[in-house]
Formats: sequence, structure tokens, C-alpha cells
Amino acid sequence: MDGPVSGLEQGMMCRIAGYAELRTAVADAVDSRIEDPATWLDTGCGTGGSIRLSAERHPETHFTLADPSEENLSKAEESVGASGSVATPTHLIDLPDGSFDVITSILSNHYYSDKEEKRNAVSNCCRMLRDGGVLVIVEHTVHPEDQDSCDREWAAYMRDKGLPEDRIAEMFERRNTVYFPMTEDDLKALILSCGFSKAEVFWRSCSDVGIAAVKRFYLHSTD
Repeated sequence: MDGPVSGLEQGMMCRIAGYAELRTAVADAVDSRIEDPATWLDTGCGTGGSIRLSAERHPETHFTLADPSEENLSKAEESVGASGSVATPTHLIDLPDGSFDVITSILSNHYYSDKEEKRNAVSNCCRMLRDGGVLVIVEHTVHPEDQDSCDREWAAYMRDKGLPEDRIAEMFERRNTVYFPMTEDDLKALILSCGFSKAEVFWRSCSDVGIAAVKRFYLHSTD
């Protein structure tokens, strides 16, 4: 990864399989779906590492950051060079309808334990996107057909990154207690139910999946 790397990012590189390639995958997913976005909201932004490459590619884009942590926001603003920020979780962001070309939510929505609250978060993103705008979500996922083999691969990845066995075990213990993953198909269905016309996988690893979605075009009344 180019540029400064925060302690949070270093930890994620050790825990999230393929995290080093994720920034490029996110940037490419957006660039292949929308040209020269004017406005971009990153929700659950952490310290900004997941969209830093996108900010470098689009210096004219106005980036807005959202995260419940003021400390994370401060670091992300410095890292990304944002135009504004709000200290709130995704489902409570109160910004104008249709005000963004792109919204990203990278490794944050899986912390919603309640499915309806997660749906509210995705619906709120849809509300804030313009028609035809792009939503990019990356989350932990589960694999109903081969979870054991995926977990072995994930454990091997973390072990290769130098995590001790107790930290690896802790990551698995956090499943359905700290983070609440959905299957790939269930996550796509949830996204589509919130006002998006398509939801496509653009990146996946043994532990996570990235989905890009486009907001439906609506006919607006002129009355």
C-alpha cells in the first residue's frame, strides 16, 4: 500500500485476507461504473485508508467522511483531504437526498447486529445517492457450502502475517458476537431491496466480499 499506513490499517492488513489489494479493487469498482464523480461519501471511514487511492485518482472530487469515532475522523480527514465530515453511524447520517455520486462503506456495515438496522443503513445510502449513483460495500461474509475450508485459508493468512494463535482464535470468536456476516447472496438481496437496480461482486476473499450496486433511476413528479 502506498502512502501513510495507520495502526488501524496495519491491523486490518493482518486480519483481512487480501486487504493490501482492496484499495485498488474499490477504486477500480467505482471507476468502471462512473466517470469523474463530483461528490463521494465514505461511511464508517475509519482512518481513511480504504479510499486513499480513490482520493489520489480523483483530486477534484469532494469527499465527505462519516464515522462514529471523532479520533478516526480526524486521522481520515488528514489522510484523504476531505471536504467535510460527520461523526455518526451510517443509518443516522442526515445529509441531503441525492447529494452524492458515490458512497463507499468498507468493512463497517457488518457490525450491525440487527438486520433491519443494516437495511436502514443501506437504504439511507440509497437516499443520499443520486439516481444512477454507485454504492460500494465490503463486508465479512460466510460461505454456507465450504465455511471450514475458507476458515482454514483465513487462519493461514493471519498466521502468515504474524498473528499469534490466540489472536486468530479471537477473530473467529468475534463472528456473530462483534461482527455479523451475511452470505454473499443474502447481502446482494438486501442491497437490491433498498432501491438498487443491480448488485455485482467485484472482489472476494476467503473472509470478505465486495459488492458494487447502482441506484435505480426514478421518474420524479414535476407537480
